[in-house]
Amino acid sequence: MISINQKIPIKSEHYQILKKLQKINKPTEARILSEKLKIPYEKLMSGAIFSLHQVGLANFKEKETEIMSLTPEGKKYLNSGLPERQIFNLLIKDNRKEVKLLDFSKEVEKELNFPKKIFFVGISKMKKNRWVVSSKAMGYEQIFVSNESPEKTDEEKFLELFKENNSLPSSKIPKKLLDASNSLYKRKLLVKEKKMLRIIELTSEGKEISKENINLIEEEIKLISSEMLKDGTWKEKLSKLKSYKVDALGPNINAGKYHPLTIIINEVREVFHSMGFEEIKGPIVEEAFYNFDCLYQPQDHPAREMQDTFYLKNPSEGKLPKKKVVDMIKNTHENGGNSGSTGWGYKWSEDIAKKILLRTHTPATTIRRLSHITKNTKLPMKVFCVDRVFRNESEDRTHLAQFMQIDGIVIGKNLTLSDLIGQLVEFYKRMGFEKVVTRPGFFPYTEPSMEVAVYSKKLGAWLEMGGSGIFRPEVTYAWGIRDPVRVLAWGLGLERLALLKLQRNDIRDLYQSPIQWLREVPY
Repeated sequence: MISINQKIPIKSEHYQILKKLQKINKPTEARILSEKLKIPYEKLMSGAIFSLHQVGLANFKEKETEIMSLTPEGKKYLNSGLPERQIFNLLIKDNRKEVKLLDFSKEVEKELNFPKKIFFVGISKMKKNRWVVSSKAMGYEQIFVSNESPEKTDEEKFLELFKENNSLPSSKIPKKLLDASNSLYKRKLLVKEKKMLRIIELTSEGKEISKENINLIEEEIKLISSEMLKDGTWKEKLSKLKSYKVDALGPNINAGKYHPLTIIINEVREVFHSMGFEEIKGPIVEEAFYNFDCLYQPQDHPAREMQDTFYLKNPSEGKLPKKKVVDMIKNTHENGGNSGSTGWGYKWSEDIAKKILLRTHTPATTIRRLSHITKNTKLPMKVFCVDRVFRNESEDRTHLAQFMQIDGIVIGKNLTLSDLIGQLVEFYKRMGFEKVVTRPGFFPYTEPSMEVAVYSKKLGAWLEMGGSGIFRPEVTYAWGIRDPVRVLAWGLGLERLALLKLQRNDIRDLYQSPIQWLREVPY
């Protein structure tokens, strides 16, 4: 705290603002003060208020509030009156008491240049305000004046608040006029937006200090001109030169950069490429045949229900592959086909398999690659994809209706769970996770199956990252892939991986992209 018994150095222009604040003698919003003093807001805050705050004469606090301002149409009505008032004044002109609605609408269009939509809004408001009543007793609609001298409505009183202010915080609006503000907002005559307000207030020292306790500083010279160098006058003004802190930090430069999720996707791709994998792509609009049936999911499986899957309305059906392939999948479901299984034992429907949907998981893409395997295909084959999938889920901090999956398969002879564990552990270690574990799990189209988890040092806990396993014979035999050739497969969550690496706890941040976080994130 600074004693008012010592002289405080203040610039002359800042002292003038101090005097005006002493005269106002109450907390004042910075933008309103800026308008009253006719000083640019940025200059006021970074100059006078900052300097007065530094010497303990003023404080400011920030609070978020709702700011109301009139739209261009609202400003027009502020000067000319709301449509209902203008229409009513035209109606009672020459002491008229009644008028035919149809004739009057033409008169309003001619005299006031109001389109029919505005005319009927005005008539509706006049009826609501009980200025007029209507009747169709004569076979056509008539308007009768019921109040020749109506008082100002709350909406009109609200508009008048803006005669001296371009904008107002909602806290400054009288409670009895809040309903009127909502009405004008619905009429698109008013806009509301959230803004950060800075409330300026003098400290007790600032309120009491007088000129005798102030050492007025002359305006500093910020730049030595070429003329001053030529004539040598700069030597006489050395004491007035503005001092600079050469060790002060410069302003932050918010340079353009890749979105952190894009960087992590590229990092995943680089890791898989370095492990000898080839990247593949598939359609996001997929047939149920590839999304479910080829993965040996029965046609009455709960995952196929509309509450879990987005089905397309138009087109609603797609084309299935060759009859030979369809028959193999059909036989696998009904009786196990040539897989050695007994199948699901139900009547498989081609119509259900034709349904078009938004891909619910990326194995729909990797299963398509199995359809290209031939006797001449060089093994082992390693492919992966990182792509979007869709689920009909309610969105919250851990779930989205659209998200990304990391999917991969390895096709080769005599592959075992040890090979699968090796691939997953190597991937996560290259992604920066030192501790990786696998544990038994269950998934419809792999047997045996495993879950994979990584250890988070920050959280001090193991977190599940996805599922994996060896494709069941019911999945591979239809494509001619038989023992000793096996298919290792996994499906991993990209967003969970990204949340851990970016140290976020809300999956929505990855897509809503809070601007401050994007600026500060080290990626």
